[in-house]
Amino acid sequence: MGRRETLVVRGWRWRRNPLRRPTDVVEAWLLLVTVAVLCLTPLLGWWAGAMADRTLQATVRAQHVERTLVPATVQPDTKGAGAAPTAQGARNDPAPGFSGHGDVLKWRAPDGTAHTADVSSDLELWQQGHIRLWVDRHGDLVPPPLDRATAGTRAVLTGTAVTSTAAGLVVVARQLAMWRLMRRRMASWEREWERVGQDWGRAGAGG
Repeated sequence: MGRRETLVVRGWRWRRNPLRRPTDVVEAWLLLVTVAVLCLTPLLGWWAGAMADRTLQATVRAQHVERTLVPATVQPDTKGAGAAPTAQGARNDPAPGFSGHGDVLKWRAPDGTAHTADVSSDLELWQQGHIRLWVDRHGDLVPPPLDRATAGTRAVLTGTAVTSTAAGLVVVARQLAMWRLMRRRMASWEREWERVGQDWGRAGAGG
């Protein structure tokens, strides 16, 4: 069979012929629409990734403006009075959300007020033998700000997830449509077999 004959056989649903049924036409269009939508899912993923990257990069800029890395020192007494405030405006209560297991550290906020608190070890940043902490404008402890590389990675993962999810939904939708189409096709065949069975073997019925 030549290439032309192969194309003719594969495209029989698009040509008028006695074998073509309405369900065949619907199946052909369903395949065409599915392929077209699947080709568009990468664009949807790219758009979602770009929007996520724009939002995350704005978050990066905002966090780096609002958060400051300040030096801290370990208090000599870590179990008693060492945790008490050492200056007006100091705080000796642990920041919300932290376990409270760590070193009692003292630092100064960007506004100059002194703070003392039990700092979790995962918030301590060591740079050249010195302890540094991320704080907000009021001197309260905050997690490290989001960096650009992490934001870019999250944006790529978001775009990939959106592409995969959209493609999966398209495939599932096509499978559901094909399931209903096959039910209609089988019902049509049953009706035709019933009609043929009633005329089977009768004279002049072509059986």
